[in-house]
Amino acid sequence: MTAGGPMRPAGAASTGAGTVLSVVLIDDDHEFRSVIGNYLAMNGLEVWSASGPEDFRDWSPDWSRSVIVLDLQLGGMDGMDVMRMLREATDAPIILMTGHRITEMDRVIGLELGADDYLLKPFGPRELLARIRVLARRHEELCSARAEQGARSETDGGKGGVDRRIYKFGGWELDRRLRILKDPSGRVVKLTKGDFALLVAFLDMPGRPLSREYLLNATRMHEDVFDRSVDVQILRLRRRLDRGGGGYGRSGREIIRTDRGAGYVFTLDVGS
Repeated sequence: MTAGGPMRPAGAASTGAGTVLSVVLIDDDHEFRSVIGNYLAMNGLEVWSASGPEDFRDWSPDWSRSVIVLDLQLGGMDGMDVMRMLREATDAPIILMTGHRITEMDRVIGLELGADDYLLKPFGPRELLARIRVLARRHEELCSARAEQGARSETDGGKGGVDRRIYKFGGWELDRRLRILKDPSGRVVKLTKGDFALLVAFLDMPGRPLSREYLLNATRMHEDVFDRSVDVQILRLRRRLDRGGGGYGRSGREIIRTDRGAGYVFTLDVGS
């Protein structure tokens, strides 16, 4: 499989909306790309193959239905740098591959820079295919929710849209652009990157049950990373809300309510 793309699918794998799922496979090992690319194409995926960023600068895949599979060691280039470049162009899910065992901190750094999953070589193509499909479903759910919220924003004059800068809820105020959260007394509350992403996900969808898969994708957290699971992150966010006095007499647990079997619900009204 030569660098370039795409390789047309043999089947008809889709994201669920009737469109064929694309995989952007970036690895400088020609034999690996050939074996994995052929397997994915035989299972109905459209495969765009590249040995490095120079091969895909002029590509135009539909990023909304794509998953990126990126090797961390690309000859003399750092895969993390390539991932940063991709993140500037798309929010498509990224699976990082590596032939070397990495520390937990390395995994956390990669995930916080924008990766969605890790795979340690050697691995079976069946496992890769399964992970690609899981991430594609999560991404589709996120895109659908964003589109629904955008449509809702147009009908209410843009007051509740995802593009709003200031969120107000229960006496709290979040400046999305500056990433500054103030509690009801006006005190600035420090947020980690994960706290901020999780809070914005809830504020964009108040009153709606959000599944763990949706929150994983919206915050780019991964369950396999110690202390980075959705449950732990929500516990931390609830504690931050409690320390700030809650909202209208509600505790952090009441503000972010667990909806058994469905996920989590942000219960406060959100204005701007």
